[in-house]
Amino acid sequence: MIKNGIARILIGVRDLNKSVEFYRDILQMSVVADYSLDSKTIEQLWNLPEETTAQAILLKNDEQTTLLELIEFKPHSGKCIRTDANTWDYGLFTIAFRAKDVDAAYDYFKQKGYKFICPPITYTFSWGPVTVKEAIMLGPDETPIVFIERLSEPKPVIKGDFGIMLDSSQVVEDMEEITKFYADILGLTTIFDQVLPQGMIDDILNLPTGTESRMAFITQPESKTPALEFIQCSVKGKYLSDVAKPPNLGIFAIAFATDDLSALIEKLQKHSIKILSEPVEISTFDHKQVRAIVVEAPNGVNIQFFEDI
Repeated sequence: MIKNGIARILIGVRDLNKSVEFYRDILQMSVVADYSLDSKTIEQLWNLPEETTAQAILLKNDEQTTLLELIEFKPHSGKCIRTDANTWDYGLFTIAFRAKDVDAAYDYFKQKGYKFICPPITYTFSWGPVTVKEAIMLGPDETPIVFIERLSEPKPVIKGDFGIMLDSSQVVEDMEEITKFYADILGLTTIFDQVLPQGMIDDILNLPTGTESRMAFITQPESKTPALEFIQCSVKGKYLSDVAKPPNLGIFAIAFATDDLSALIEKLQKHSIKILSEPVEISTFDHKQVRAIVVEAPNGVNIQFFEDI
């Protein structure tokens, strides 16, 4: 029912040109489209005032089909989604990029004035074993960006300083509910789901000492798209669904392509998934037409589904 993993990651931005400079010039992604969103589409999909306009730029890397969709809504709120949030609050959290040298990236971005949730930390996945170095930075509009360097063999070949998107993460309250939605309803595959060793990610996510954590990865088999990463913590968070939406700034939705939107809608309704917008016909940047809906997934996350027509 889902065609190829994550199709898009949607990010509201304050200044489109500055955000493009970050993802294109520093993270070495390529711009594939620059287009306007019409007011009617914005109103129908995101329930914004009729006078709202938006300009979008799509970027990708050479190895993946997943697009980053940077959207500058006018007017935007000026409020960043994660400004007042704890790392363990529920909702869309990070985008992770492979890095050639995390220490070098940390030094570079610190000099540029970027703040870090977590400086470089080295740890080993006991179930691998795979040793990595990881850092989490607050990128443009306080969007959490993860840099991951694999230290154990086989090490991936990275052409530049940064490589593919490894995952898009969410912090969740109920892992069973998440697995049911993404695996049982959408038909994706759980490739990992374990309780983590005590304290393993406490320093990485600034969690209270002794927090019990569970992590799962769900993906489309044989897809090169970034995995969906889910983190469940014993410390209770708050839902960010009230702020994780446009015209606020930061990651506000993920999108999937489907080969049968009508059948998907019927399945979502059967499982009492809240549909926020009825099917909307959209003209895309490449002059194709798609039908799209937005739903509120478990964990209060907005997901867009679309089908070519």
